[in-house]
Amino acid sequence: MMPNRPLRRCAAFVLALALIPQPAALAQSAATRANAPPLSQSLQGPAKEAYESAKLLVANRDSAGALSKFKQAYDISKDPRLLYDMAVCEKNLNHYARMQSLLEEYLRDSGPRLSADEHELVDNALAAIKNLVAKVRLTASEDGAVVVVDGEVVGTTPLVWPVVVDLGKHTLLVKKSGFEPASQAIDVSGGSESTLAVTLRPPSHVARVAVTSDDEATVIVDGAVVGQGRFEGRLAPGGHEVRVTESGKKPYETTVNLHDGELRTMQVTLESESHGSIWPWLIGAAVVAGGAVVGGYFLLQPPEETAPQAGSIGSLQFQERRR
Repeated sequence: MMPNRPLRRCAAFVLALALIPQPAALAQSAATRANAPPLSQSLQGPAKEAYESAKLLVANRDSAGALSKFKQAYDISKDPRLLYDMAVCEKNLNHYARMQSLLEEYLRDSGPRLSADEHELVDNALAAIKNLVAKVRLTASEDGAVVVVDGEVVGTTPLVWPVVVDLGKHTLLVKKSGFEPASQAIDVSGGSESTLAVTLRPPSHVARVAVTSDDEATVIVDGAVVGQGRFEGRLAPGGHEVRVTESGKKPYETTVNLHDGELRTMQVTLESESHGSIWPWLIGAAVVAGGAVVGGYFLLQPPEETAPQAGSIGSLQFQERRR
């Protein structure tokens, strides 16, 4: 029977990771250069205190806490050997992309001072995680945009190096002041290298309006039917005609002036046409009152000396008074 190659590769990978020496907290750092004093002797002051705390945290299997303390010691001392210790902590946390980045930085900072054995040690570690990480070469339409992967800032465009991520799904965000942020979900396989181009666009000038009315009402915006009973959508800033109609009810019509980015909400209740209007009643009352004044005027006038013309106003009253 042929051996199972995927299982053999997996076993080889696990063995390679297991052979990566642990941080200097276990003993003297495996990254110690020839003829260089160990970190416990070369570090001084706050850097040494942070380093000693990291050793205790490693002994307690707290890789996250140890990583924080190793980083604190490195920020103070800039000793590249601490980069190696940080990389091993990242390995223990299954953060292989960060582990790779730290090991590569360790190689660059150490340069020719690194012994052949130490260089081989790091090369083997990088080879062991090769198929657990992926590279994404990202380009953006704008320079000076901040690149964020899974909530962590990884650089500013243009990026000199590809973004290295663990295999699997990630959320990538590119943002710059004066532009709409561009967000994209990516799913990468281990050992792959891909290219992603991101276009940043100026913010679109829009406003939003929400109209709510009776279920059977028709909502019309700028002469176009946009909804039945309700409408919510984006409109350009400026003036817009809003009309709400329904059979058997009085239409509602208004002009709304929208500002950039504004959300305008409108609750429209239509009145039934059977309610009538107060104006006809007021006008009718005015006519009746006017008629009473005119009639009283003629009733109070003395009779004319000459017979009234047939069909003239008030002729019957004159005739009746003559009797």
